[in-house]
Amino acid sequence: MKLDKHSSIPLYAQLRELIVERISDGTYEQGDRIPSELQFCEELDLSRPTVRQAIAELVSDGVLEIHKGKGTYVTSEPERLSVPHFTPMTFSFLNLNSYERIDLKSIKHVESDAELDAVFGLVGKKHPGYWLATWPVVYEGKTHGWCSSYIPVPLFPDLAQAVAAGKRMVDIKSNKYAFLPVKGAVAVLARPAKNKEAQLLEVPRRSFVLIAEGGLYARNGSIVEYIRTAMRPDLIKLEIS
Repeated sequence: MKLDKHSSIPLYAQLRELIVERISDGTYEQGDRIPSELQFCEELDLSRPTVRQAIAELVSDGVLEIHKGKGTYVTSEPERLSVPHFTPMTFSFLNLNSYERIDLKSIKHVESDAELDAVFGLVGKKHPGYWLATWPVVYEGKTHGWCSSYIPVPLFPDLAQAVAAGKRMVDIKSNKYAFLPVKGAVAVLARPAKNKEAQLLEVPRRSFVLIAEGGLYARNGSIVEYIRTAMRPDLIKLEIS
C-alpha cells in the first residue's frame, strides 16, 4: 500500500491502514517495535502530527502499545485459557462430578425473583426460592471467569447443607436423576460488564465481557438449572465442536 497525498482519505488514516497492513503481512510481528515517529516521517514524507495521530488511534484500538522510554510495539495476543468442547453443560453445577476442584465460593439461598420465576415457569406460584452456587474460573492465579448457577430449592431441598457437610456430589445427586440436566439452550454474547462482574473479573467498569447464559433441561423437558457465566475475552477461549 502506498500513501496518496491527493486522495480524499486523510493521510493519518492512510498511514493507520498501512501499519495494519504491515502487521497483517508479517512485516511487523506481535511484540515487534515499529519505526519511530521520526522514521515514519522520513520514510513517507509525513508531518509528525500526522504520524502521531495514526499511532494514537492504533494504540486506542489496542493494535499498538507504547512502552515508556522504549518505543511503540505491536500488541502481543495474550495466551488464552482454552475451554475445550464447550457445550451448555460446561458450566453446570449439577453436571459436576465433584465440587472440590472448582473453588466453590458459596451456595446461598435467594428469594423468588421475577426474572428467574419466568425462566423456570413459576410466575404467580408460591415457592421457597432458589439455590445460588458461585465459583471462579481461575488459571495461574488469575480469575478468567465467574460462574453462577441457579437451582430451584424444591428440586434439591438440602443442597446447601449437604455441601457444607462435605457430602459427595454423587451422593447429593443419588436418586435425583430425574432432576439432572441432560441438555441446554445457552447463548453466548458480548456486553459491557456490570459493576459486580467487573469487580469479580478484575477489569475496568464497562469493559466488554463474554456471557454464557441459559437454561438446562432434564429428560422430561423441564428447566432444572439456570447458568450465567461471565468471562474475560482477553483471557479465555471457547472451543466449540
